[in-house]
Amino acid sequence: MTRANLGNMSNATPSSKNQQRSILLGFAVRRRGPSGRWHIRFRWGRILAVFAGLAVLGYICLATALFIFFKKVQKFDDVQYGDMFTIFFNMDEHRAKVGDYQIEMAKTMLEEGNYRDAFKFLREGVQRSPQNLEGRLLVSEYFIYIPNLRDLDRALKLLEEGLPYAHDNPEYLKRYIQLLIRQQEDQQVIDVSNEILAENPEEETSKLLSTAAATSHLYRGNFDEAEDFIKEYDLESQIEGLLLSTKVSWERGAQRAAIAKLENSIGKFNTNEPIYAQLSQYYRDLGEYEKARQYAVLRNIDAPLAVSPRVDLLYTLSLTGQEERAEAEANAILRQFRNDEKAMLRLANFATDEGQIDLARRIYEQALENDFPIAPFALLLIESHITAKDFEGAISFSEELAKERPDWLEQNLPIFNSLRSVAYYGVGNMNLADIYIAQFLQQPNLRAESLMAVSRRFTQLGGDEFARRVLKQAYINNPKNQAALSNLIEIEIKTGNAAELGNYLKKLLQMRRPSVEILEQAYEKLGSDRFIYTPDRENLLIELNTVLRPQEQAS
Repeated sequence: MTRANLGNMSNATPSSKNQQRSILLGFAVRRRGPSGRWHIRFRWGRILAVFAGLAVLGYICLATALFIFFKKVQKFDDVQYGDMFTIFFNMDEHRAKVGDYQIEMAKTMLEEGNYRDAFKFLREGVQRSPQNLEGRLLVSEYFIYIPNLRDLDRALKLLEEGLPYAHDNPEYLKRYIQLLIRQQEDQQVIDVSNEILAENPEEETSKLLSTAAATSHLYRGNFDEAEDFIKEYDLESQIEGLLLSTKVSWERGAQRAAIAKLENSIGKFNTNEPIYAQLSQYYRDLGEYEKARQYAVLRNIDAPLAVSPRVDLLYTLSLTGQEERAEAEANAILRQFRNDEKAMLRLANFATDEGQIDLARRIYEQALENDFPIAPFALLLIESHITAKDFEGAISFSEELAKERPDWLEQNLPIFNSLRSVAYYGVGNMNLADIYIAQFLQQPNLRAESLMAVSRRFTQLGGDEFARRVLKQAYINNPKNQAALSNLIEIEIKTGNAAELGNYLKKLLQMRRPSVEILEQAYEKLGSDRFIYTPDRENLLIELNTVLRPQEQAS
């Protein structure tokens, strides 16, 4: 090779290098072709490697950000850093974990008395973890027991949504069924029970549901179906089932058979106390007070340390005219249970029912001495004056409390005002009676039971119009309360108010086994000229006659 050719080669080397250059931060190469045109070639391997590295880094940053968010912002202390890398592939599982944690946090808040924040955490927790049945139960308690949030239909819906996850959870099923029965959703109880019983659940669940179904059939008057459940699931082998069976017999009209069934079962169970209690009640209902007293005494012997049997005996002794013995027994209970708040309340209720002012006052003073929550004892003392028709005494004590304005009074002001209204009605002061009953009825979330108790007081004093006002409010607050509706119908008939009577009767006929006495009374009164302008009167009479005399209709 000549020296000239070697020179040409050495000159070409730098020229070829100059024809290829890295661009775009090394992700591409620019090269000049033989024709002198420039070509760009991307280094895809390097690009993909860098993008892969950035993606990994970005995912790590995102996981870290999520970890910090749940740890610091959401206060989810149990969050695991490793879980953040799989969160997008297990979103439902992660949501459930967060929900479960919120529910646990809410339980701690409840223990600390922080009910507002606990409610917020519980609701969010249940939304994230719908299978958390404990959370559902806790939220439902807010809707059942907290006055400002009380909404039984909402509580029922919440529990119903958790039902698919609760077929093997007796505690949850029990709460759900109790609420259904409270709302008179008897057919729903029967349907749910049949559905789960078909799955052959464990014995505890089976007994619970079969008992619930039998009870619902009893409420609706389906005695044969109730007895079928009792027999098929051998419910009489337990004392609760035995008592249910006797109720079926009693409601059928076979009172003596019900009593015989109970008496034949004495000694078959660990305790006879519930049997004695039911026998005592049945004999009282039959007017056989001496037999009632005997079983009340046996109940005391079977449970000597319990207060309920002894208070039950007090009622029986009062019915049989044994006043001195009842007084001695009441004094003995007061001495023995003076430091037991619940026992004192039971005794105070007896004193109120019987109008025993002196006993009620002594219980009140004992409660003060023991530093018990005094509100119920004070209110029962006022009511005992009313029962005894000592209206001046009730007014004097209530005015004394109104002047002192103790801390508990504001929270119990509705009931306090209702008692003042009754007392002023008792002395003939209609103006103050009207003022205080109006203040009472203006209060939100009044319980139907409280309203019915007040209406009974007015009815006993002949204050039918006052009683009617109170019962209308009870019905408005809870249209499914059969007792309130039945009492309202009775007072409407008594006072001759025909405007809403038809609607009330139609509602009652859709409920559990309406009282035959009320239906007979309604049928008789609707047929009179006094109620001739009652809306839809003719159809109501036909429907009432169908219910009261089904055999006549069939023939």
